[in-house]
Amino acid sequence: MAKAPRGEPVVAAPTRDKLGESVLWHVGEQALYWIDLLNPTIRRMQGGRGEPESWRIPDTATLGSLTFATGGRLMLAIDQGLVLFDPKTGLEEPFCDPNDQREDVIYNDSKIDRDGRLWVGNYEKTESEPRGALYSVTPDGRYRLGDAGFACANGPAVSPDGDTLYFSDTVGRRLLAYTIERTTGRLRNRRLFATIDAGMPDGLTTDAAGRLWVAQYGGSRVTRYTPDGKVDLVVPLPTTNVTSCCLAGPELTTLFITTAESPAAPHPLDGALFSIEVDGPGLPEPIFAPARAR
Repeated sequence: MAKAPRGEPVVAAPTRDKLGESVLWHVGEQALYWIDLLNPTIRRMQGGRGEPESWRIPDTATLGSLTFATGGRLMLAIDQGLVLFDPKTGLEEPFCDPNDQREDVIYNDSKIDRDGRLWVGNYEKTESEPRGALYSVTPDGRYRLGDAGFACANGPAVSPDGDTLYFSDTVGRRLLAYTIERTTGRLRNRRLFATIDAGMPDGLTTDAAGRLWVAQYGGSRVTRYTPDGKVDLVVPLPTTNVTSCCLAGPELTTLFITTAESPAAPHPLDGALFSIEVDGPGLPEPIFAPARAR
């Protein structure tokens, strides 16, 4: 039986992000990172509290996601492709571009799996044409198509044992699961994990018990699923567009949640970062170790 969250979600940072996304906890730094996708900005909050630092990323209209890389760097998904960014110097180093500059297709969520591969999705900018895809990227810069045919590829997240990849087909309002071939990175055995009634599935994270946490855009909530696809916890939020979540803090038991603007039903806390104590723990986020950039 799931334990109830301790209290209600509170505002951890009163940001006004247009589209807060890609919230991740860096265990080594004991710091929380997230982004504003539509106002391309990285935010970092030491210890998960206090005033966040910010870095504006120039020369791109969108910042789809970030993941952690070796040497204190971040792997960013921007309009030009995947780039390694050094917060200390502000320098960017091109890595690869699985999207190959396809017109009107924009990078989105990404995660590192238990074998060190980067998984990154994208979406068609109107979210009406099934041109989005999911790619895997290896540390030497090679990439492979994982799956395609989505208006908006979102998520992803990986099970604790590294064998299962979870994925949000956002416009399709469904969560998919795949078996990862660990030696090749190919995906097989695509299957329906769950369907979403309230809003649409957005960012995902898994915890040490193998449960899947789902941010629901337009659904004002984060929902947790057991590994067999059953709902066992719902965390309501006061804002409509809930975009991503992660388990963070010293014990990996603080759920941090990003949100976005909601022009149709605006709320004073749209775009804020929220937190709530839950029964975790989460899992340390893997670090991408690029062999070379190109």
